[in-house]
This record gives sequence, structure tokens and C-alpha cells, in this order.
Amino acid sequence: MRKKVYILRERKSDGSLHLFLADPTDQNACQPQQYSICGQMNINEEARTIFSCLSEERARKECAKIGRAICSLCISYLYRDENLE
Repeated sequence: MRKKVYILRERKSDGSLHLFLADPTDQNACQPQQYSICGQMNINEEARTIFSCLSEERARKECAKIGRAICSLCISYLYRDENLE
């Protein structure tokens, strides 16, 4: 089983930033879960993608550049000792 990857999206209605878990595909893309890690954003909402299909390590680096603007529940998942599958 391949490791999960991450997508960061910015909701257009309020500018909030949320992380989504995704499964890598064979076409060098990824298939996101329906809801953000915190459960407060649906993948189908009107939003701008900040990054997609990044490994945990790369997602941490990119999120660190953005800072506190990212949902605290979503970002905390990247720093857990054991991520849920």
C-alpha cells in the first residue's frame, strides 16, 4: 500500500485553508478524500488548490512557509506520531 499524500485548498468563500488526504494514482496524480482532515471542507466546494499530491515531508515544508493561516486541526495531523490510515 502506498503512503497517503496531501492536498492544500483555499476555500473561496472565506479564504480558509484546509488539508485533504489523498491516495496516489498510477497517472502521477492523486485521488482526494471527500472531506478535509478536520471535516469542515468538502473537496467539491469552490476553492483554489495551493498544492497537491505532496508527501508528508514536503507538505510540512510547504505548510511551514504559509504559517498560521492553515486550519489548526488539519495541520496538527501532519505532526502526529502516528497518522491514521
